Amino acid sequence: MTTKLRILALLSFWFISSCDDGVDPGFVLPTDADLSDAFYVHINLNDRSDDTFKVEMYVDGLSDDNNIIQFAATVPGTYDISNVGRFVDNLQVFDEEGNEIASGPSATNQWEIADPASAYKITYEVKETFDTQVSEYPIYAMAGTSIENDHVLLNTPMVIGYPVGLKDRDYFVSLSYPDHWTVGTALPEASTNVYQATDFDHLADSPLLVGEMTNASTTVGGADINVYVYSEGGHMKATEILADVNQILLDAEAFLEVLPTDRYDFLYHFGDVHAGALEHSKSSVYVLQDAPYSSNYASGIKSISAHEFFHVVTPLNIHSEIIADFNFAVPTPSQHLWLYEGVTEWASDFMQYRNGSMLLNALLGQMQTKLSVNDRFDPNFSLQQIGAEAYTTYGGGQFGNIYNRGAFVVSLLDIRLLELSGGTKGMREVVLELVDTFGPNKAFSEEGFFDTVVDMTYPEIETFINDYIKGTETLPVQEYYNKIGIEYDATDFSFSKMSTLNAEQEALFDAWSKNM
Repeated sequence: MTTKLRILALLSFWFISSCDDGVDPGFVLPTDADLSDAFYVHINLNDRSDDTFKVEMYVDGLSDDNNIIQFAATVPGTYDISNVGRFVDNLQVFDEEGNEIASGPSATNQWEIADPASAYKITYEVKETFDTQVSEYPIYAMAGTSIENDHVLLNTPMVIGYPVGLKDRDYFVSLSYPDHWTVGTALPEASTNVYQATDFDHLADSPLLVGEMTNASTTVGGADINVYVYSEGGHMKATEILADVNQILLDAEAFLEVLPTDRYDFLYHFGDVHAGALEHSKSSVYVLQDAPYSSNYASGIKSISAHEFFHVVTPLNIHSEIIADFNFAVPTPSQHLWLYEGVTEWASDFMQYRNGSMLLNALLGQMQTKLSVNDRFDPNFSLQQIGAEAYTTYGGGQFGNIYNRGAFVVSLLDIRLLELSGGTKGMREVVLELVDTFGPNKAFSEEGFFDTVVDMTYPEIETFINDYIKGTETLPVQEYYNKIGIEYDATDFSFSKMSTLNAEQEALFDAWSKNM
């Protein structure tokens, strides 16, 4: 029997409690368990006292090179400082006989073990982020944690760490929780209440929403789609959300020709906070205000869900080596945030418009809003700078404009590409070509990507990149949109289709309005 098969067999012997009394009689790990290539983590969600997660982590085979337990300084998708170590308390390390091994914090996000070779069990508590006040670096709610009587939001890197040098090991995460609760996560279930990740990156990419929820499922384009909804006031139901989700997935399938995933989970937390959403490879987390379901609110939910789902393309299928080998310990920015967020935001609107689920006036209204909001940011701070300086104080303050200026610049790039190609190749076609060229297992060069885009398109695109992505030249809004027969009024940032279009405008508008 291979080591992996032996580990899976041993999982069947774990005793996982589901009860409501706060007592966790235990996660019992067999004494002969092989921990040589996997870590085992147990989180007791039956004990939700003090707003803290109670964690046990079982390890073996640590050396002096792995004497640091690392918690995340930052996590993917947030482009912000997390410093998870601030929330960790009472970390203790024990050998297999239960004797405590000396350990202590050596940095904000690091705990040093004096005798790592003898380490067997690590226990600690982690404060939830929703109800923990911090003086700096607040945590985005959609990237954070909540532990309450009726639910738990668990973004895994905000609770679980890894021994330095060993984040490529498998993780098995066991949960104990009330037996009437439901679990929403894209992590595969290795056995009852035990979830498996192939490494720490996979684990960090896989949030869990657990509790008293509604859920609904469907299949779109061969992908299994699951919707989980926690609604504090009971206003939102998974079946309602699923109807909107189903449409955006049909829009995405038409835009991309095939959905680039075999499964996707939408995790919605409706409570007293309206924060936004965070993408993952096979799931996304939404922290939104709980309110009666209405057509207006549904439109907003649909829009944000479309954005997060399109992240299965960027950065899952198109990303640089910085994203591929994410550095949890040292925040490392990428200058291509315009691609990850700007292209995604552009596509989330255009895939709906081109598939007929968003009207032209609604699309143009989105463009108007983006330009209006862009006007409130520093006009001399480029899209490249927003990415490269995202972790700085000033850069962080400009970050929100990536969804406005970033998306709008991509809309201009789309028009320029269609013009240069005679209406045969726009931004959508470039995205599909990039997916074919790279994909989830092949990263592009952080420094060479702009050249890659130029090589895939036209020499003139280098000037566009230099002027509007690397640079801060005044955006040619009127000039470009007039090419497709759309007028622009700079006094209120509004757009409207011209009553009469010439043949050139008509042809370009037609290409702009459809998936070729």
